[in-house]
Amino acid sequence: MTVSTAKKTATVLVLGFALLAGRARADSFTFASSIYGDGKEKETPLFNPEGVACSPNAVAIADTGNHRLLLFPLKDGRLGASTQVKLAQLTAPVRLQIDSKGNLLALDSKTQRIVKVDQQGGFAGFAGVAEAKSVPSATAAMVDGFKLDAADNLYVLDGAGRKVLVHDAAGALTRQVDLPKGNGMFVDVAVDAGGTIYVAEAVEGIVWSVDKTGTAFKPLTPSLKDRMSFPTYLTVNRGKLYLVDTNGNGVVVLGLDGAFLGRQLSLGWSEGQVNYPSQLCVNEGGEVFVADRFNHRVQEFLVR
Repeated sequence: MTVSTAKKTATVLVLGFALLAGRARADSFTFASSIYGDGKEKETPLFNPEGVACSPNAVAIADTGNHRLLLFPLKDGRLGASTQVKLAQLTAPVRLQIDSKGNLLALDSKTQRIVKVDQQGGFAGFAGVAEAKSVPSATAAMVDGFKLDAADNLYVLDGAGRKVLVHDAAGALTRQVDLPKGNGMFVDVAVDAGGTIYVAEAVEGIVWSVDKTGTAFKPLTPSLKDRMSFPTYLTVNRGKLYLVDTNGNGVVVLGLDGAFLGRQLSLGWSEGQVNYPSQLCVNEGGEVFVADRFNHRVQEFLVR
């Protein structure tokens, strides 16, 4: 495995802090290492990886251009030997999530189905909209994003139906919330520990939210177009919202109240820079993994 082992201490440039007095300062990203391939003797390099997911003891990569998944064990901050997964049901893996049992959920961008992969790398069925017969026109759904909460409830952003659909761990539909009206382009969904759901709209750069008992999304932020170009991915961790600004080649950090806390990373080809990033994950140890698509790698950062 080609992993840069030198732990660089220089903090990646943080752009555009606009903090209000009394607000928490945004964490900074410090470059740690890069993953360029699968680690085999005749290494197959990553090609346009679009997805990455992490847990305290594992990292999964959607090596999209190679039509495969790579599963790495993680221990004491070190990655072990990878396991390659290729499934007939998953030919274009993009976004990934790891559930509480260590199973992997992967979105196939061609079929628009969420594929479940067990810990041994085997096919374990489908999840989400396409399998929920109680959802009207489910087979026509457009899965633009999905997340899991701590109880393995599945939150699916259905672009075609303009809804967020919530399924319990058994697959039953338990809730649906309409997306805000208008022509907004909603690109991802996230959920925090309290059950608040967040959705990111890319064109105007607005994050919307609805609490656990709410029935309608409300704007959490004003337009953030002066802070980011075109966000495509949203996640919650460490009491903060992280938006991957794909076109702007960076990561925007917000408080759960919508306050802008800072911006991380910048365009480039050197270690610690990104070129069209697509997904990130943050684990409990404060390690951030970023799918750095057009640099054909996944980068690891430490959050401080």
